[in-house]
Amino acid sequence: MGAGLLASSAPETISLPLAFAAGAVLASLADTLMPEAYEKGGPTVALSTTAGFVLSYVLATV
Repeated sequence: MGAGLLASSAPETISLPLAFAAGAVLASLADTLMPEAYEKGGPTVALSTTAGFVLSYVLATV
């Protein structure tokens, strides 16, 4: 339903719900997966997570 309503909207209008959805995904990851990964993997988990987000950002903007 949302895709139909926003199909003809400007990119600036669509960016807000997409940013909200991305934040929800990151919050879910931080709450459920990262504590266990950090417990088992140590500080390298934080660095690899950050590197993954930077890489995905670079690939999305290029």
